[in-house]
Amino acid sequence: MLSRYRGLVPYLLVLAVALALAWNTFHFQFTPHGDRPGPDVWPRAILALIIVTCLVRILALLRRPFSSDPVMLKDVLETPSGAGAQTTAPKRYPLLLVTGIGLTIAYVALLSTLGFFIGTALYIATLIRTGRYRRWPVIAVVALGGALAFMFVFMRIVYLSLPIGVPPFAQVSLMLMQLMGIR
Repeated sequence: MLSRYRGLVPYLLVLAVALALAWNTFHFQFTPHGDRPGPDVWPRAILALIIVTCLVRILALLRRPFSSDPVMLKDVLETPSGAGAQTTAPKRYPLLLVTGIGLTIAYVALLSTLGFFIGTALYIATLIRTGRYRRWPVIAVVALGGALAFMFVFMRIVYLSLPIGVPPFAQVSLMLMQLMGIR
């Protein structure tokens, strides 16, 4: 029975810290500027998500049926998951990892030239393709949609100034910013 409650300890600790930090966000001293969010919005949002996550996990642990045999991570990892369980080690692709790291470095290096939208769309597409996914229409939709979503969130909601790129790439960024109502 004690092991059941031992699993609650990390969630209770994180919950207590998150509640204390959330309490502190109600005491931020700042001058509001029109309709722009203050410095308290994002910490409160993140802490609220942490609090909800901890509460959900605590309730899930409390509602779980009591078992006299505690399940440890080691037991789960060593137990085969079916009759034809895989006995060989999963295949690893270190070259793909190195390629992904190289793509990330290239993304950061080219961001100021290509602009955020084009650079992010190309980065997402090449990263998905490097991960061995082969359906180009799906890759294109995910890359363009992801880049648009990131651009909208960062520029319209979070108010970050992102690189627009150099001509002719800047025209794409400026057109999208105008369509999204970003000034």
